[in-house]
Amino acid sequence: MTSELRLLISAEALRVAGALPPGVAPIIASPGQAPGPFDAAFLSRDLNLGGARDAPAPGFAHFVQALLDEPGLRWLHVNSAGADRPQYKALMARGVQVTTSAGANAPGVAQSAVGAVLALSRRFPEFWAAQARREWRAATMPFPPDLQDQRALVIGLGPVGLEVGRLLGAIGLQVLGLSRADRATLPEGFTATDLYAAMPDVLPSIDWLVLCCPLSDITRGLLDNARLSLLPPGACIINVSRGGVVDEAAALALLHSGHLRGAYVDVFEQEPLPPDSPWWDAPNTIVTPHAAGPAAGNMARAAGFFLRNLALFQAGQPMLNRAEP
Repeated sequence: MTSELRLLISAEALRVAGALPPGVAPIIASPGQAPGPFDAAFLSRDLNLGGARDAPAPGFAHFVQALLDEPGLRWLHVNSAGADRPQYKALMARGVQVTTSAGANAPGVAQSAVGAVLALSRRFPEFWAAQARREWRAATMPFPPDLQDQRALVIGLGPVGLEVGRLLGAIGLQVLGLSRADRATLPEGFTATDLYAAMPDVLPSIDWLVLCCPLSDITRGLLDNARLSLLPPGACIINVSRGGVVDEAAALALLHSGHLRGAYVDVFEQEPLPPDSPWWDAPNTIVTPHAAGPAAGNMARAAGFFLRNLALFQAGQPMLNRAEP
């Protein structure tokens, strides 16, 4: 029996990670070829380029199948912030440790979310539509309200939510945060934090609802019709969390009725979004293809999490960002 740790990894991820520590033998993943026995794996972003959650790229699908077929797998590190895919759940159910790169894509996601707040606040979708019609659309009264002192609610206070709150606070918004656990200190940019249970009391005073939470048994369907309807007329929704957190039919109905003034949606229950999806034509809505997070530095940041966890795994110590079954 070899004493080396056999690691399944893509060639690109190995290039980004650089030299592996002693005692680690890389096995380069190659679509169409069985990788052989391995003990650990790093599922990197390059494997799913061009793919989506419900239509993964061939390299990604092959890699995931190899994980499911390998009885000796003990640890999987994924490039994403979440581990809500059913395949990861299946691995955890059989005792495989799964860790994530939560925080690696936080700068990009947060900048996309805050950029959408600015775009919707400054009525950019209306100007984009006028530009497509080659129409000079002069400003009219009433002018857009000042963002300063508007109230934003950030749901989910992981790395993305914390960065969103910091940036919105710097702009001048009053930022409230909700999470599943109490926080000992007030994060930068926030005026207050509370638990998810406080949501019904808070929503009626919110101008901007920003969803940054993972998908879990707690957050699935968290924003149903009853809760969405508590938002005041003219509120906007920013969703960079996961498809399944929001009741999409309810959100669409509130957008079409004008109760919600606008939305930015990056994640959907079905991905890729079908051509006939009503989201494409939703009023005053910005749609992106689960692309809020990609940034040039993400792979290096994810590789950094992987390498830190690799050292901890070799030492038999608890790892960072361990996913719960």
